[in-house]
Amino acid sequence: MSEILIQTLLQGLQNNPDDLGLLTSLGDAYRSLQNHEEALTTYQKAVAIDSSNTGIILKVIDLAKQLDKPELITAYQALLNANGVKSNSPNEVDDVKPPEENAFSRSNASDDSIKIDSPQVDQDDSVKRVRGQKLKLVSDHGTLNTDDIIEAEDSSIYLDDVGGMHQVKKRLNLTFLAPLKNPELVKKYGKKTSSGLILYGPPGCGKTFIARALAGEIGAKFFTVSLADILDMYIGESEKKLHEIFETARRNTPAILFFDELDAIGQKRSNLKNSGMRTLVNQLLNEMDSVEGNNEGLFILAATNLPWDIDSALKRPGRFDRVVPVFPPDQEAREHILRYHLRDTPFEDVDVEAIAKQTEQFSGADLAHLVQSAIEVVFEESLETGEARAVSNTDFEQPLKEVKPSTRQWFESARNYAMFANQSGAYDDLLEYIRNNKL
Repeated sequence: MSEILIQTLLQGLQNNPDDLGLLTSLGDAYRSLQNHEEALTTYQKAVAIDSSNTGIILKVIDLAKQLDKPELITAYQALLNANGVKSNSPNEVDDVKPPEENAFSRSNASDDSIKIDSPQVDQDDSVKRVRGQKLKLVSDHGTLNTDDIIEAEDSSIYLDDVGGMHQVKKRLNLTFLAPLKNPELVKKYGKKTSSGLILYGPPGCGKTFIARALAGEIGAKFFTVSLADILDMYIGESEKKLHEIFETARRNTPAILFFDELDAIGQKRSNLKNSGMRTLVNQLLNEMDSVEGNNEGLFILAATNLPWDIDSALKRPGRFDRVVPVFPPDQEAREHILRYHLRDTPFEDVDVEAIAKQTEQFSGADLAHLVQSAIEVVFEESLETGEARAVSNTDFEQPLKEVKPSTRQWFESARNYAMFANQSGAYDDLLEYIRNNKL
């Protein structure tokens, strides 16, 4: 019955992808089938539409705990706090209930259960005071220490370490590397070098890896920013943190400021019911426009699995004006990735090329998992026999049957946007890839 329900809900979401009720019901259906990954993704989409819905936020936190995703727990706890629900640690989340469950229910209280020794108050006046203006938490923090928020990294990987992704490398070279290597041409043509770029695609396909490789290629400091680094329960603190992050990056140019999961930070403001999140998007727009600072030498990159959830203002010229797809690695890249993950493992007679041919649509993370599964086969055998041996081709036979490409679920969702929400042509590359690979 749940499978039929899921198919019905998915059909409904094709026409109304932002329907909160449908998304919540779909998440519940996935959860009833123990499909926690899909349930988590669905609930996250629902939170992106209504970030003030504590009931759904709590479901996300509960699933994040079950799936051992501490970063998600921290981020959504902060979102709970921003909504006025106090929760400082994962253990406290269990005691937090949605507002409707915490509300005082008159039906559960007898007339004699509560006695109030106070002057008579007009009932209407009491209701007005209870339903009055919501209180807002305002921070009394002093100057922020940005070192506690983000830390600069020196990348030790380069673009040559990235297998495949030739189109992505070409775009990165044109946008960032070539202007740095040819300052005279930049000056002659008046080319701007401070615009941003969004990398989008299925999870685990190397978006963060290639951003680090670009930092190594440029010799720039690398700053990673996620929602958990920015979100704060106090009014105005999230915007202040974001400003300080930009200021820190500006002081350390050349630098790459990398926003992981941009859809969480830069959500569509039309979908946000929480004013705090809307002002955070506005602050990001101001920082990218260099309203109060100079972004020369600051290269801004972002990664997302859900580019259609990003506020359109962030994609305007001068901001994130390039959206580049990062699809699952091709065969050449898969061979490169397999060899990379086997580099510290003794192996012999492993036909990397043949394995690469059998792993169509595998993400980089899937390939890493495949190699680890093969290593576990050898490890288990070595424990039983007491003799160590090298990994061989036969050790991949069972893992190849068990490990499936995780990217297909993403393409099932992305197909709807590429086919029915592509009026601007932004997802033409995605649509072409889906058709060429018959996804």
